[in-house]
Amino acid sequence: MKAFLYFVYFLISFFVFKSLLDLVLQLMFSIEFSLYFNLISAMIFSVFMMLLNFVLKKNKNKK
Repeated sequence: MKAFLYFVYFLISFFVFKSLLDLVLQLMFSIEFSLYFNLISAMIFSVFMMLLNFVLKKNKNKK
């Protein structure tokens, strides 16, 4: 359950961050806002961050 909550937390936070960044960049430069690309990149980021989070917590508990 804890892994799922970490995944959802990282997914939502990175998706919101990436979407806001793309919207700001769209105003400055005329780039295209892609919702699906943001969702896919947020999913990839959240999987890697979830695994990294568990590895770092595991190493912290060993000390």
